[in-house]
Amino acid sequence: MKSLVFKTAWQIASNFGTFAEALKHAWELIKLKFAMMKGVVEFSYRKVDGSIRTAVGTLQSPHVNYEYKGKPSTNKTLAYYDLEQGGFRCFKIENLIY
Repeated sequence: MKSLVFKTAWQIASNFGTFAEALKHAWELIKLKFAMMKGVVEFSYRKVDGSIRTAVGTLQSPHVNYEYKGKPSTNKTLAYYDLEQGGFRCFKIENLIY
């Protein structure tokens, strides 16, 4: 898991003032992802238009009512199942607010 955090931090480092800030942000992303794998989580992120979105999401299969369509994912975004919207959503990983 440590290597995943460092890989993510290097990926987003240019969006932060220091590598330490990127590393802290990467840890928050990993913690969020694991929390969503265990249950329902409320979190916030900045949308592309600059507005703040508070979401209630999960990656836990009993809550996800979705059929995989083979769409490729990217490591620049974090996808989650939005329980309020009833579908998958994603956000740029550097836009997580913690």
